[in-house]
Amino acid sequence: MDKLTKNDNGEMVLVNIVEEMVKQKVDEMIKSLDMCGCEKCRLNACAIALNNLPSHYVTTEKGALLGQLEDVEVNYQTNLTVEVMKALMTVKEHPFH
Repeated sequence: MDKLTKNDNGEMVLVNIVEEMVKQKVDEMIKSLDMCGCEKCRLNACAIALNNLPSHYVTTEKGALLGQLEDVEVNYQTNLTVEVMKALMTVKEHPFH
């Protein structure tokens, strides 16, 4: 983590909330697709999905991100799920290792 997202002292940080949602969705969906779940494949799927989704930056304090994820997730859920599924299928068909 860089100094913008590191939060050891309860300071305000800048976070792309869509990135956090994509990471969670990739972890949820990868298990059901019978595909490699290594870190490289997970991160490649995240990168592909994030390149096709708009970013949504928020400022938050430690522990407050979960509530913001839930608020924003409703608005992004359908597009996010579609893009994550497409990204996972791309990585499954053409793993980068």
